[in-house]
Amino acid sequence: MKLLKSFLILCIAVSITSCSSDDDNSFELSAVNLAGTYKITAYKAVETEIATASNGNESTLSTTTKTGSTFSIDVALNANGTYSIGGTLLLGYKADPTPKGGDEDNEILTLASSGNYTLNATAKTITLTVSEDEAFIGGTFEIKSFNEDKMVLKQTVEGTGSVSINSVTDITLERN
Repeated sequence: MKLLKSFLILCIAVSITSCSSDDDNSFELSAVNLAGTYKITAYKAVETEIATASNGNESTLSTTTKTGSTFSIDVALNANGTYSIGGTLLLGYKADPTPKGGDEDNEILTLASSGNYTLNATAKTITLTVSEDEAFIGGTFEIKSFNEDKMVLKQTVEGTGSVSINSVTDITLERN
C-alpha cells in the first residue's frame, strides 16, 4: 500500500511538471514586430459633449457615435518610426439627442496622412504624431491586443472647460 501511494504521488508530480507550456505563443510587442502594413477592419468613436455648471454638476448635452464600414484603408508602420495612412471608408454618424430625437448620416472619407509614431512597449501605447493639421487618426492609443495578425487600439480623450467633449475610439487593424 505504501508503495502504491508513493507511485501515485510520483505520477501526479510528473503530470503536474510536464503540463507546463514549453511553447510561448505570445508575440512580443516591439518596433520590429510592429512594422508592417495593415488594413483597418473596425472603427468606432463615441464623443460625448458635457456641460459643467459653476457648482461642478455635469450634464450630458449630446452623444455622437461614429462607426466605420466598407473599409479600404492601408496603414503602413515603418521600422524607422514613420507611418502613412491612405484609403477610403464609409463613416456613419449617429447623434443623440437632437430636436428630431436622433440624427443619422453617412459620409465617405478619403484619408491621406503621414507622420511619425512612437512605441512604448512597456506601457503598451503607440503615439501617432501627424504632419498635417487635420488627420483622421492621431494621438496616443493604448494597445489592447497585439499578435502576428491583428492589433486593437483604444484612445480615450477627456476634454476640459465648461463645455467639453470626451472621446473614446476603438480601431482594429489586421496585418496584410
